[in-house]
Amino acid sequence: METKFDMNQWGYIKDKLRIKYPELTDADMIWGRTSRDDLLQNISTKLGKTKKDLMDVIDSFDYSF
Repeated sequence: METKFDMNQWGYIKDKLRIKYPELTDADMIWGRTSRDDLLQNISTKLGKTKKDLMDVIDSFDYSF
């Protein structure tokens, strides 16, 4: 499963996710020492979604800038 975003776009994606899913906290959204896959897995688990479902949501955002 690959998604198109990288660390440079995470701020924008994080904001979009927080708007769509207000139950996400700052702690849920920290991309520090974890891999992108671990970050996505943690967020998807909190939301009760599969990782693929979360990636589909992220890929639907217009962040190609």
